[in-house]
Amino acid sequence: MKTLPIYFAHGAGAGHKNDFLVRLCNALKEQTKQVVHPVTFSYMAEQERTGNKRPPPNFKSLIPEFEQLIENEDACVVAGKSMGGRVATQLSHLPCVKAVICFGFPFYPAGKPEKNRLSFLEGLKQPCLIIQGTRDQLGSLDWVSRQSLPDNVEVLWIEGADHDFKTLKKLNKSIDDTILELAAHTKKWLELNT
Repeated sequence: MKTLPIYFAHGAGAGHKNDFLVRLCNALKEQTKQVVHPVTFSYMAEQERTGNKRPPPNFKSLIPEFEQLIENEDACVVAGKSMGGRVATQLSHLPCVKAVICFGFPFYPAGKPEKNRLSFLEGLKQPCLIIQGTRDQLGSLDWVSRQSLPDNVEVLWIEGADHDFKTLKKLNKSIDDTILELAAHTKKWLELNT
């Protein structure tokens, strides 16, 4: 695997101070032996500074914000949790982007598969990994399995996990177990695709 820094964007509602993202970024660093740069969008930085929650701005405004952070890289991986992954998919045309990784891709708004976001995956110029929970309310196993995805998109499933990668109690799996699984899948996929 080449040396490829990973730029990792957060989801719509929780930034990089979120415990899950802190632990996932650390696990990715440890497993992949790559530098992981947390990408915090300006609206989230403001939210963390003031404590006032607000929804993200227009989606299209987040794309140049992410792009600006990687403009001096020769080669990198762009990644994100949920909304952050959706933004990452829009950067695959850049010469420096060698792969895209999405943790919990928001295939559609909760309960509204008719408003799907498959178009975000259609123009991908680089290989893309989506790691999805089988119980994800923004992209269920049943629904995603029936879609025709581009050849350069691979979906890996985490049994019993929801959109936040919390698993059913009966599976007797901690969030730490799941985070290690996410990082191991990422490492293996990057070795094969970069």
